[in-house]
Amino acid sequence: MQPRLTTTVSILSLSTVTGITTVITGIIPQLKRTFPTVPTTMIEWVVTIANCSALITLLLNPRLTNRWGLRPVVISGLLISAIMGLIPAITTNFTVIMLSRLGLGLGVGLFSPHAISLLTHSFTGDLRARLLGYQTGLSALGNAILLGLAGILIGLSWHAVFWLYGLLIMIAVGVACFVPEPAESATTTPTNQSTTEKTRLPRRQWTLLGLTFMTYLLIWGVQLKLPSYFSARHFGNAATINLILAAMNIGGLLAGLTFGYLYRYLHRFTLTLGYAGAAISVLILWLAPNATVAISAAVFFNFIYSYTGPYLVFTSNTGLDGSQVNVLSSYLTIATIISAFFAPLIWNGLGHFGPQTLTANVLVWIMLILGSLAIMTGCHQPRKEA
Repeated sequence: MQPRLTTTVSILSLSTVTGITTVITGIIPQLKRTFPTVPTTMIEWVVTIANCSALITLLLNPRLTNRWGLRPVVISGLLISAIMGLIPAITTNFTVIMLSRLGLGLGVGLFSPHAISLLTHSFTGDLRARLLGYQTGLSALGNAILLGLAGILIGLSWHAVFWLYGLLIMIAVGVACFVPEPAESATTTPTNQSTTEKTRLPRRQWTLLGLTFMTYLLIWGVQLKLPSYFSARHFGNAATINLILAAMNIGGLLAGLTFGYLYRYLHRFTLTLGYAGAAISVLILWLAPNATVAISAAVFFNFIYSYTGPYLVFTSNTGLDGSQVNVLSSYLTIATIISAFFAPLIWNGLGHFGPQTLTANVLVWIMLILGSLAIMTGCHQPRKEA
């Protein structure tokens, strides 16, 4: 017997907030003006640092769920994230804001992995397959809605954007009221540490992991610099920038829905298309003469680039046994998280090399790297894909 509708909605609601750490991306220019003595790297870390602290609780998650149960861990994570996320709404102390973002990440690491695991444990058959498909789309749609709301709230002040984290309390109440503890969660959680440590991945998977890190590092570069770029070029106000970020997520949603169809025809060239198309879109963005062209290029970038992530996940899992898949999934998560930490350091460092402003120079570097990846993946002849 499948769960009730209220249970299904409560579980799916987790997917809509897995990317809630990035909802404040659009306020980077406002933070720079509010804290003029704080380095740009530190300002951008306000957005990304939560991803790094999430790594701590992601690694501890199996032990915590084994001891306390999956449902209490999810509820605790949502409440911790809500409280920590709301703190910047009532303070202008940069140190407090940064510490609260670290606390936010700890909470996100508790609930975000279970957006998928609760679906797996709670549903069976075709319904499980359909809901797992919806999960990716809901994540992109949730990000788009949250960024759209942020665009409205930023008209009040940058503090107001942080009130969006109060939505996590509502989701925590839904999970507490309607989601039971999965009966099989304790038996399906990977707990054998020695088995995990002995599991070895083929060399090809390590190459794909490195490519995954670089892929997410590049998209972080665009997303972190886009607000400053639009502000410097006078292509829109803070509300416009948030709406653009929201539209970019819709582009990512469309790419996710069409990935399977495109992959059937292009196979490994799906990755090449993603890199080449993204390089062209960044070039157009860099050369954009007006806001319309710049917005179109930004949305197209996220659409075409969103073919790379599913390809890397799908290809890296090909030919692995169950234990290897579990280990690889952990490493993929770690690769995406640490890319968020290194992005401000790397791009602000490279941005000093070039003839234009730091932000414009970063876009040039990203374009060149994307073009190089397109050439490398297009010319490389890997072993035949399954």
